Amino acid sequence: MLYRRALTREMGLATGAVLTVLIAIALVILFIRLLGDVARGELANEAVFAFLGFSLLYFLPVLMTISLFAGVLMPLSRMWRDSEMVIWFNAGLSLAQWLRPVLAFAVPLSLVILLLTLVLNPWLQAKKNDYRQDLKARSESALIAPGLFAESGAGERVYYVESLNPLTGIVRNVFMQSRIDGQLGLVVAREGDHTELPDGSRYLVFRQGRRYEGTPGTLDYRVVEFERYWMRLDPVATGGRDTNIRQKSAGDLLADPAPAARAELLWRLGVPLSALVLAVMAIPLSFVNTRARRSYGLVTALLLYFVYNNLLSLTQAWVAQGRFDPWAGMASAHLVMLLAAAGLFYLRSRRYGFSWRRT
Repeated sequence: MLYRRALTREMGLATGAVLTVLIAIALVILFIRLLGDVARGELANEAVFAFLGFSLLYFLPVLMTISLFAGVLMPLSRMWRDSEMVIWFNAGLSLAQWLRPVLAFAVPLSLVILLLTLVLNPWLQAKKNDYRQDLKARSESALIAPGLFAESGAGERVYYVESLNPLTGIVRNVFMQSRIDGQLGLVVAREGDHTELPDGSRYLVFRQGRRYEGTPGTLDYRVVEFERYWMRLDPVATGGRDTNIRQKSAGDLLADPAPAARAELLWRLGVPLSALVLAVMAIPLSFVNTRARRSYGLVTALLLYFVYNNLLSLTQAWVAQGRFDPWAGMASAHLVMLLAAAGLFYLRSRRYGFSWRRT
């Protein structure tokens, strides 16, 4: 029907606009945080945009939930303000009949959110962890850049090379300062390169140079000339992979009886379910008093969203602590909000004389 097509078009435009604004805000906030990590030496420069993408996709289900809620609420509120809803009700529509176009729009988006939370985000978290481990493995050797002083992530070494041959990887006129157990060591060499042995250990190999070693503030320094000097880089664990509950697949979570796994599964299923419930709740919340030109429903909608989100977080924490049954925790928050939505439908229909039956 005409009202369904018009409402679906407006909901699509409003949801897209809100999602665009939220993504832009999230990108700015995440970018500032990542720049702070770079400034503290916790993240490599070249990893900023990769981690920006990982972080944005992780928060995307929540952003889509908020956008869907606002995308349903805003067009319906406009229709109330412009008295279009009164016209549709006088034409024989009931308040409950608006559920069909809203659900037809909200269900596909909720399925996309479900795909993100159950499948895509765990995979992305695993890839993010692998990328972080790879950065740790090559961070020290990647510091060597011609013409620049560079400090290692641990702050124990400072490097400087005059030139670098990109074909062979050999650097010329090398300077390195290291501080180990309070002793200061200076290495000056004619050339050097990075070597990795078959067992996975990594070394910087300096050739034809000198090493000065001693304690700052004393005259007791030792000078050693060498033809070849091997400096082992920080070892990287190659055995176990650093995994956490967010990286586990849905199948692994179902097979894991631990409370933390149940709580994570509750959250992954709860986000798309909350998107559907909020979309339905937006129908009675969109009411605007056309005479007073005021809408307390918008304020109520904001409060209800925060209450819903806090209920999900609270039940997840209780399930993780073993204080709440997982399935009861999964159903409780959604049932409470569904009952609240049904109550809002009933009050709105009773107060303004809108029938629940089809005409």
